[in-house]
Amino acid sequence: MTNKHKKQTAAVTYAQHRQDIASLMLWLEAELETHRINAIGQPDNWGYPGDLECLKRQLTDALASLSHSEPKEIEDLLSESR
Repeated sequence: MTNKHKKQTAAVTYAQHRQDIASLMLWLEAELETHRINAIGQPDNWGYPGDLECLKRQLTDALASLSHSEPKEIEDLLSESR
């Protein structure tokens, strides 16, 4: 039986998605560092904080979806942790 015809299980699919997400998070961290360096070079450019605001909203939505929470709950917890 070739890999093309092998039945994919939920557990295998989960593990693949989980591995992809871990890779994406590492990639995101690297991109955030590049973004930080670029922002330092342009301290008056409000585009950089705007980029992070948009990303924060997207990550909040993703976390809310995964944790079955409301985005507002996550935003409140973030505020408390500052």
